[in-house]
Amino acid sequence: MSRGYPPVPVDVRSATCERRPHEDGASGAEPMMRVVVAGGGIGGLALAQGLLRRGYAVTVVEPDVDLARTGGYKLHLGPTALAALETLLPGERHELLLGSSMGSEDFRIAVRDHRGRLLVRASDDQGPGTSVEIDRVTLRLVLAEGLGSALRTGLRVVGHRTVRQLVEVDLDDGTSLEADLLVLADGAGSELAAALAGSPTSTPTGLVGVAGRTPWASLPEGAQALVREDPMLAVGPAGAGLFASLHDPRGRPAHVGVRSLARTTEPVVIWGFLGTEGLLPERLKEVPPSDLVDRVTQVLGERSWADATLDLLTWSDRRTVGGFRFLAADPAGIAPWSAGPVTAIGDAVHAMPPTGGQGAATAVRDAAALVEELGRAGASTGVVGAVAAYERRMREYAARAVNDSLEPVSWIRRSATPSGRLVLRLALPVAAGAAALARGLRRSG
Repeated sequence: MSRGYPPVPVDVRSATCERRPHEDGASGAEPMMRVVVAGGGIGGLALAQGLLRRGYAVTVVEPDVDLARTGGYKLHLGPTALAALETLLPGERHELLLGSSMGSEDFRIAVRDHRGRLLVRASDDQGPGTSVEIDRVTLRLVLAEGLGSALRTGLRVVGHRTVRQLVEVDLDDGTSLEADLLVLADGAGSELAAALAGSPTSTPTGLVGVAGRTPWASLPEGAQALVREDPMLAVGPAGAGLFASLHDPRGRPAHVGVRSLARTTEPVVIWGFLGTEGLLPERLKEVPPSDLVDRVTQVLGERSWADATLDLLTWSDRRTVGGFRFLAADPAGIAPWSAGPVTAIGDAVHAMPPTGGQGAATAVRDAAALVEELGRAGASTGVVGAVAAYERRMREYAARAVNDSLEPVSWIRRSATPSGRLVLRLALPVAAGAAALARGLRRSG
C-alpha cells in the first residue's frame, strides 16, 4: 500500500532531502515526503516554494550556477497564473513578486505591415483579476528567494530508477539522492522526460526566433513612434514577423513601497523576430549575438521592411540578444506514461512556442496543481494516486494551451507560401491568426 506523508512545518532555509520526524517528536509519526525537482526554471522553483510552504522536504537540482544568467525577456502573468502563485508563495514572497513587477492594464496591440503602416488594433479580454508584467530573470530570482540549501546549483540530474517505491536520483557529480517523488522540470527537449515517455516529448515547429532589448533613449523618433502607444506586431512577406513592446517599469509599478528584485529599471523596447526555418543559421545558439542582429536585419531589409522597424534592432543592446528554435508537444500525446513516482511539469512535458504566451503561466499552474493533489492524497492513494490526479488535470488544460500556441505558428508558416504572400499584399493579415498571435506575443513578451 502506498504511504501518505502528512506535511509538517519546516524551515525553508535548511530544507533538504533528508527524512525528518515531526517537530513534536512523537514516536511512530510519518516522515515527511521527500521530493527532488530536476530543474530550477520558473516551474521547478514555483513548485519548490509551494512544497516547502506545506512542509515537504525538497531539493531542486539546477545546472546553472548564476540564476540571473538565463534566457528570455518579458512575461505576462494573468489572473490564473497569479492566483496559482498566490497559493504557492508565502505572503512576503508574493508581495516581493508584485513589488518586482509592472502592473498590466487591458491592452490594444497595433498590427502593422512590414512598412510600419497600421492595419488594425487588436484587443485582449483576459477577464477579471490582476495581471502583471515581469522579466524572466526577475521572476526566476523572486521564485528562488528563500530556498536556501533546498536549491543546489551547478548540478544536473542524469538518471533515476525506482527501488521499492522510492526513486534513486543520479547526479552528474557521481552522487545520488533518494526521494519519494521525482519531478522533471528541465525544460523543452528534456532527455529525462523523453526516457520516461519512450520518445521525445516535443518536436520542432518549423519556426525560429531571435529576441533582444533596445534602450528607449537610444531609439530615433520614428522607431519610438511605432511602439509608444501600443505594442506592435509587424507582419511581412516570406514568413517573417517582428514583435516589439515598450517596457517601462517606472510608469506602472504593480506594488509601491515593498522590496523589489527587478532587473529591468529603465525603459526599454523588448523585441522578438519570428521566422520560418532556413531564414537563419541552423545552429542558432552558436551564433554570436551581434551576428544574429545583423542577420535578422539583413533578412528584413531584403524584404523591404521600413527603416524605422529596422532601427528597433540596429540600436539594440547586443549583449541581450539570443536565438532559439520553437518546440511544441503533441497536444494529444501529453504525458503518455503510466502514473508513478516520477512525473514532469512545464516545458519538459508540454513544450509550447511563445506565440501563445502561455508557457510560463502553464508551468506555474502545473506546480499549483501538483502541490494541491499531493496535499489531498491520503494513506490509501499516496504519491502515485496524487501524481495520477495531477496528470489527468494537466493533460486537459495543457493540451488547450499547446493548441492555442500552435495556431499562430501555422499562420506564420502559411505566410511564407505564395498564397500567404498574396494575403499580405491584399492587407488582410487581420484574420484570426494575426489577432491570436498579437495577443499571445503580448503575454509572452
